[in-house]
Amino acid sequence: MWRVATARAWAACLRPPRQRRPSGPRSGSRATATVAVEPAAGLADEPVATKVLGLAPGQRVTLRGLVANEQGCLFDSCAHYLADSRGEVDLARDASQGGDYTGVEPMGLFWSLSPALMERPYQRLVPKQIKTPMKVEVSVHQGHSPPGTIPGQVLAKANVERWFTAAGVRRIRLKEGGVRGSLFLPAGDGPFPGVIDMFGDEGGLIEFRSSLLATRGFAALSLPYFDFEDLPSVMKDLHLEYFEEAARFLQRHPKVKGPGIGVIGTGKGAELAFSMITFLPQVVAAVCISGCSSNTVAALHYGDLTLPGLRFDMSKISVAETGVCDIFDALDDPMDPANSHCLIPIEEAEGHFLLVVGEDDRNWKSSLFAKMAIERLRQHGKDNFKLLSYPGAGHRIDPPFLPFCSAKATTIKEALARWEEKNGQKASEAKEVKLYAQIPPVEKMDASLSTLGNCEKLSLSTNCIEKIANLNGLKNLRILSLGRNNIKNLNGLEAVGDTLEELWISYNLIEKLKGIHVMKKLKILYMSNNLVKDWAEFVRLADLPLLEDLVFVGNPLEEKYSADQQSSWVEEATKRVPRLKKLDGVPVIKQEEGEEGEN
Repeated sequence: MWRVATARAWAACLRPPRQRRPSGPRSGSRATATVAVEPAAGLADEPVATKVLGLAPGQRVTLRGLVANEQGCLFDSCAHYLADSRGEVDLARDASQGGDYTGVEPMGLFWSLSPALMERPYQRLVPKQIKTPMKVEVSVHQGHSPPGTIPGQVLAKANVERWFTAAGVRRIRLKEGGVRGSLFLPAGDGPFPGVIDMFGDEGGLIEFRSSLLATRGFAALSLPYFDFEDLPSVMKDLHLEYFEEAARFLQRHPKVKGPGIGVIGTGKGAELAFSMITFLPQVVAAVCISGCSSNTVAALHYGDLTLPGLRFDMSKISVAETGVCDIFDALDDPMDPANSHCLIPIEEAEGHFLLVVGEDDRNWKSSLFAKMAIERLRQHGKDNFKLLSYPGAGHRIDPPFLPFCSAKATTIKEALARWEEKNGQKASEAKEVKLYAQIPPVEKMDASLSTLGNCEKLSLSTNCIEKIANLNGLKNLRILSLGRNNIKNLNGLEAVGDTLEELWISYNLIEKLKGIHVMKKLKILYMSNNLVKDWAEFVRLADLPLLEDLVFVGNPLEEKYSADQQSSWVEEATKRVPRLKKLDGVPVIKQEEGEEGEN
């Protein structure tokens, strides 16, 4: 597989050359280069010191960082340095001459990590498992090699572990009433200041910031509000009572110091933080990162009160030469009097605001929104705010030293707008819609798919989708292409079980075939290069009454049997799924009834 081959190429480049043992001491012999990164294991939001020793004075070297995420995707970074008169490079003192960054940047190799050349661009390196560290390999190479090229001879390397939790921090999965999430408690008896932590429209449970907050002495509740467990699968209408229940739970927890709690949010999470500190007496402080003080997209309900959501005008989305969607101007103007009913009355809040924005945010106008919020507070005689505004920063402002990402994931809505512009046709009327290889990649199959009621063939291949979802509205779907994503199971296909005839889902991470039985009309299944490894899963395919064409090559189960002899795999597979007419592209030749006796 291409990723394995690339990883092996990297390993070859990173393998130190064999050193010949000298026959005796030689005067003036050069010392072997070494690189030290200290501490070798530490928290992800703490700096490290990186030094290279044993080089020749003035020697040109490239320092590289390399890490793989949970899906095995490679991220790398590089910078060019010149050794000083002592043959040393100190990243805290010396300036990078080129590569992924220039100037004195002691942590540049870490924050500049981005998808390697062979990977899909614009993926974000964000940890989804906080129990294990992010392992970064730092290597020193001969000469100056540009980003995206095979580096020169390796001179030295070191391994670094970046942890998102500390010893003694406790993680408690929460299922308290209607509230879901994870509560992180610092080591010790407490009580600790409490904070609710929320992110934006990506949905799901995101824990890395909460776990880092707990290492700093906060009782932090990572709070999802859609697309997690039994919460709504998509962000439609939101009810502030859910967030109120979470605030009451945290405030009353015996490990939490009162009388009030704080909330931190990014994007839509920041907008919810504005609402929580405004309407909920339990919340006395809000950190709003790249937020808007008007309610957007989804209506917010609280008792008899409803704040409608500002809408995005898809006709105002532009596409840059890189293929990235620019939605900077797409949100309706919150200051338009016609949109006044969407404003959150933040002037009623008694607590304190910390507004954090990036001045180069192209996701929306967060700098302008912050100025509007401050002006509104001042008009009502309030000075309960502080603004942190960072030149050159974008929408996502994360804990220190985490890798940047120059663009957020493409939403289905944005991908459809791009498709309509290219094809001059409404997607809702089309029979075939191609959303493959989006830049940046699609990460979520969101509710916008429900508009494709006429679609018979949908392609979402070569993206970064992790979960099949929101196919309920596709009542005519016959062919679904999801190859080259990060999908781990087949949940979600039941919505198209009565119509789907072909499923193309090769090059994913599927190990179990539970749920495949709902595909009663499925005739063709292409699922090569997944992770199915035993017959107990394979035989589930026998539950598909019309399946006749199967591509299964590259799964561990197939590789195991094909390593012996090809006929063994074909014989064993067709014995368990006898209705197959074609296997791995080859017609299945079946013995006619009675033929054995005639021979």
